[in-house]
Amino acid sequence: MKYGTQRGVYEGDLAEAIGQASEHGCEGFEMAYNVDALRTGAAEKEEIIGQAEDDAQILEEMDFGVISVSPSVTLKHAERPDCLETACELANIMGTRALRIFASAYVRLGGPGSTLTEWTAEYDGSRDHWTWYKVGSERLAVLVNFAQKYDVRWVFELHHGYAANSASAMRRLLDRYSPRYVGTIMDAANMVYEGNEGWRNSVQILGEYLDYLHCKNTRFDQDENGTWVGSWESLDRGIADYAQIMTALKDIGFEGYLSIEDLRSDITPEEKVKKGIDYLKRLEASDERVMPT
Repeated sequence: MKYGTQRGVYEGDLAEAIGQASEHGCEGFEMAYNVDALRTGAAEKEEIIGQAEDDAQILEEMDFGVISVSPSVTLKHAERPDCLETACELANIMGTRALRIFASAYVRLGGPGSTLTEWTAEYDGSRDHWTWYKVGSERLAVLVNFAQKYDVRWVFELHHGYAANSASAMRRLLDRYSPRYVGTIMDAANMVYEGNEGWRNSVQILGEYLDYLHCKNTRFDQDENGTWVGSWESLDRGIADYAQIMTALKDIGFEGYLSIEDLRSDITPEEKVKKGIDYLKRLEASDERVMPT
């Protein structure tokens, strides 16, 4: 298995970030580019492509991998083929096949009371899962056409609040297409909130559609009113059982990336990334098999 994190974890220019990340055990970054800016008019395509080309040169010179490109697009961007084509071109430039994407939000995007734009107005929480499954399936067909043209893979993050929030729901959405062109990012902490079908079971359900993992964790505590409230936690202390997840990954011969996405705001990159990777590597090296109880 390989280990990495998101470029945004580290301050400074890309070369400095790679240096720090390498010291912390990283072999690759998730790289983000705002392709949706083409739709809003906030950026031109040449600007986005130029930045990616500069980044790709630095990454190659420093022999550092690219886990995925996060292009800030959703299934709704099936209505904007210019954004989809640019996203695919970015993946080719960066030397990765994985384009991180999200499905359709079945609750109000941004949570209760959020402000929706004309572009996001349909995500007001008024439509049910099956509506979004039908719409999502129609839009996905457009994305797959681009994936086949550019030989890339749209990888959908398992995330609470989105219609495909579990391994089974994601497989139902993707199954009609080859795993060469579509896949999944398993995020165990998100699945604590919604969509957990068992850690081992989820790994097995995703199977060849599993592209990489986001590694973070969460916990729940009761507030003064007795309401259960979630907060981010370290990989080894939260609800998601990474020892069990690692056993399941080894059993299917997984060789992809485990990407640290620790969202705690009060700790350093070293504590987030180095401690997280060290913990995961200890699990990978261990002969102990942790199974569901």
